[in-house]
Amino acid sequence: MTAEPGCGPRGMRVGGRVAPLGVPGTAPHLSWSVPGGAEIDPDRGFQVSVAASRQAVESDRDLAWATTCARPWTVYAGPPLASRDRRYWRVTATDRSGRPVSSATAAFEVGLTDPGDWSATWISAPVPTYRRESWDPCPYLRHEFDVDEVGAARVYASALGLYRLWLNGVELTADALYRPGWTDYRTRVYHQTFDCGAALRPGRNTLAAVLANGWYAGRLGLLREPGFYGDRPALLAQLEIDGRPVASTGAGWRAGHGALQATDLLRGESQDLRQEPPGWRLAGFDDAGWAPAEPFAGVTPPVEPQPHDPITTYQVHTGRLVHEHARGPAVFDFGQNLVGWTKLTTRCLPSVELIVRHGEILTPERLVYRDNLRGAFQEDRFVVPDAGPHQLATSFTMHGFRYAEVWGLPSQLPHHHLTLLPDTSIEAVSVTGLPSPVGEFSCSDEHLTRLAANVAWTVRDNFLEVATDCPQRDERLGWLGDAGAIAPTAAYHFDVSAFLAKFARDAADTQGPDGEIRNYAPAIPPASTRPGAPGWSDGFIRLVHLLVQRYGDLPTAERLFASMVRFLDHVDRANPAGLRVNEVGADFGDWLSLPERDGLEPHPGYAYTGAYSTTPTAIVDTAHSYRSFVQLAQIAAWLGRDREAARLADRAAEIRAAYRAAFPLATGGVADATQAAYAQAVGYGLLTGAEAQEAADRLRAAIERVGHVTTGIHGVEHVLPVLCAHGHADFALELLLRRQLPSWLYMVDQGATTIWEKWDGIRPDGTLATAEMNSFNHCALGAVGRFLFEHVAGIDATETTWTGEITVRAAYSAALGWARAAYDSPAGPIGSSWRWAGDVVEHELRIPATAYATVRAPAGARLVAAGQGGAELRLGPGRHTVTVHGLVAP
Repeated sequence: MTAEPGCGPRGMRVGGRVAPLGVPGTAPHLSWSVPGGAEIDPDRGFQVSVAASRQAVESDRDLAWATTCARPWTVYAGPPLASRDRRYWRVTATDRSGRPVSSATAAFEVGLTDPGDWSATWISAPVPTYRRESWDPCPYLRHEFDVDEVGAARVYASALGLYRLWLNGVELTADALYRPGWTDYRTRVYHQTFDCGAALRPGRNTLAAVLANGWYAGRLGLLREPGFYGDRPALLAQLEIDGRPVASTGAGWRAGHGALQATDLLRGESQDLRQEPPGWRLAGFDDAGWAPAEPFAGVTPPVEPQPHDPITTYQVHTGRLVHEHARGPAVFDFGQNLVGWTKLTTRCLPSVELIVRHGEILTPERLVYRDNLRGAFQEDRFVVPDAGPHQLATSFTMHGFRYAEVWGLPSQLPHHHLTLLPDTSIEAVSVTGLPSPVGEFSCSDEHLTRLAANVAWTVRDNFLEVATDCPQRDERLGWLGDAGAIAPTAAYHFDVSAFLAKFARDAADTQGPDGEIRNYAPAIPPASTRPGAPGWSDGFIRLVHLLVQRYGDLPTAERLFASMVRFLDHVDRANPAGLRVNEVGADFGDWLSLPERDGLEPHPGYAYTGAYSTTPTAIVDTAHSYRSFVQLAQIAAWLGRDREAARLADRAAEIRAAYRAAFPLATGGVADATQAAYAQAVGYGLLTGAEAQEAADRLRAAIERVGHVTTGIHGVEHVLPVLCAHGHADFALELLLRRQLPSWLYMVDQGATTIWEKWDGIRPDGTLATAEMNSFNHCALGAVGRFLFEHVAGIDATETTWTGEITVRAAYSAALGWARAAYDSPAGPIGSSWRWAGDVVEHELRIPATAYATVRAPAGARLVAAGQGGAELRLGPGRHTVTVHGLVAP
């Protein structure tokens, strides 16, 4: 073992965010990590110091609050935080020689937490006569004001709808897209905080904004008409210097219109650049022809500081020409299924409306396939004033696509077949709501490496404000069951703490009068009309449990604990005998599973989707009840609510007993048992010991009968880990590496760059499973990604945040030459890399200073490291080489 170079704590986060501006005023969760290997003494703990100035915290004098803690996180418990408070903080550890080692000083600032902080009022623009979805011009709003001296300047802003904001022509929202994000606007809306000092100047200044309907007034989910929350957008903005408002929305603002003729998140955007007023964002623009902005007459929700990171741009992807259709469009491939927009650079035909259509796959005729988009047209239109060249990009819409089909481009041969001009080019701009990637996986099988990348892209594309089911069709809803299934995998790829804390609160907002939680959050019809299905409503518990277990986020758990208890009380009242058969909503079961026998029909009421749910729903639903009671009991224990923890644990035991009596899976007593039934029963701990082994054996037999995995959303996360943990590791790897339909690598072989919604989304003959519900960018089947980290590479960091333990339990498959994974965990960076060397495996491990590794050998194998040997080793911080003997070599 060799020690790494010493260094202090780093990766300082407040509520899961780096140096956040405008956080809520509630006690924040403070976290950090230590990469310095064995040089930090973990037994000495950490000292956390918080002060009102950088000088105070660095001199360790006049501190506002200080504490010591054993793990690399704590909850602020100092004086209450008020609006505009700025705090500086740092963390000090002790190295092995007893010397203090400190982090760099970090800072955070509180937003506006009290309604009395706002001098601004909500404003909107006059509504155009005869507006319609295809012509609904975006409001342009502007206001000029004078400033004598420039100090510390902030803009606090929000909208009902979406907004972009400029100060003196400098866009403040350039790195904060689609703001203020999506919440249930009947409950709350978030405001953003911008440091605008660099754009502010003495003398005349101009604030300018464009509004769009967005989630508030545009198309939303499965609804057949726009305007669920309201019929027009509104703006709230306040510029302060040294805490003093100097410009606020209200009287004196002017309203007009420009190039944006219509825009919608689902349908697309229409621009007429001939109508863009030059210089309207700058001082001196003549707005005499504009109308006064109007006070917003609608109901306005409470305004709170944004608790999570905004959506930002991620990458730019160059379009590759696929085909020039002689009398039609040019079609481009960006090489990646993504979420964002296209940016077209070209000369134009001024008399022609240029059209850009977006989609995930192509038709056999090499046109963009659009049938699976349903009502999400994903179509943008541009009219230009002259031949250009022009750079054309949208402002507010959002598309899920890999391909673009562009109509109306000029041709080198104006009267013959389309031949693009040499200076015509197109790019796709992808976006992300997860700014901190933390993990990566690779191995000797390039297809498996691609699968891991596909999982990461799928999470990135769907974790945008809410954890959506898919980012392209007319749905894009925060389905809690999908989120609960993918979240443990997502946490290995990204820091999802701030995102999931926000989304879990959205889930709590869906709670009905009897405690029921809806299928998706925010809740809109039809989900808001009945209880959520088991597994979907339980996703609320899954997300909060992950936040506490993986990140130590006790503030979120404390804030939402009463809601979680109300939810399980609702489940219990409806199902006093323990079996979950009542108040089950749409009762989706193991949605998207495949039939294991002939004669089965798609899920009742949803035949148009072509989706099956083949496991008896009472089996799946009761397992979810058990898991939710177990997880909430653990959350209660973490919160120090011991009496409640005991009550919940006792009820979980009763539900388990009822389940085992009703569903004797281990003895073969369930005639229509499925792969999902066996995998979930063992994965959730309903069956243990010899019963779990018997169920795992039956799981393998069930797979061998049909020749492939059939599990859907709630079985897929269990099937391979259960096999691997019960003596069937080689079989699990065989299933993982399978290339035929249905399998994960079949998707890769078909050119997928994200995870499909359905195992058979595209069949070998090129036909599609269905057009009604067939996303090629869907999280659920991507839950296998956790298996890649924990069982293929061997990193299981589930308990690391609380106990420091990393479980290393790699499968060491002879089908792979090597595998490696890196995970920048909340405790620090963890690394695992193994490869075959003749008839042994050499396994390199990296353990952070605040952790230790328990390394477990496969059955019959022996581990050797630094003089130790055996079937299990405990290794401390630093870098280690473990040699594994007794395996069956490739």
